[in-house]
Amino acid sequence: MYDLHVIFSDGADELARFGQLLGRHGIGLEGGGLFGRHAHFLVEEGELARRVLLASGFEVQAVCRPVIRKLQQERPGELGEIAAALAAQGITILTQYSDHANRLILLTDDDILAAKVTQRWSPYAQNDTSS
Repeated sequence: MYDLHVIFSDGADELARFGQLLGRHGIGLEGGGLFGRHAHFLVEEGELARRVLLASGFEVQAVCRPVIRKLQQERPGELGEIAAALAAQGITILTQYSDHANRLILLTDDDILAAKVTQRWSPYAQNDTSS
C-alpha cells in the first residue's frame, strides 16, 4: 500500500475529478481523506497513480509506503499508546488516518524507526519491516 499525498487547489471539484480519474484507470482508494488543501489517500498502485495524476495536471507531493497498524476496536486507548511510544522515541507523526479495514495509517518523520517501535500493533507477520 502507498500513501498518495496530493495538493488540491479547489476541494470539491478537484476531489471529484481526482476520484473519477483514478477510477477510470482502475485505481481504487483504500482509505484517506482531504484535509484542507492536502489529500492523503491509500492506494495499491502508487506509481501508476502518480503518473496518471501528474499527466492530468494534479500536484502530487509524495507517494510513499506508510506505517500501517491495526487497532483493536474493542480496546480503547491504543491510539494514545502508539502515539506515546512514538513520542518517547522522538518521532513526529506527520499524518494519521484510517483505511477501509479500520487500520491506522501513519506517516512520520522516521517511518523505519516508527515501524519498529509500533511492531506489536502490526497486522502483518512478525518479520514486518515497514508495512
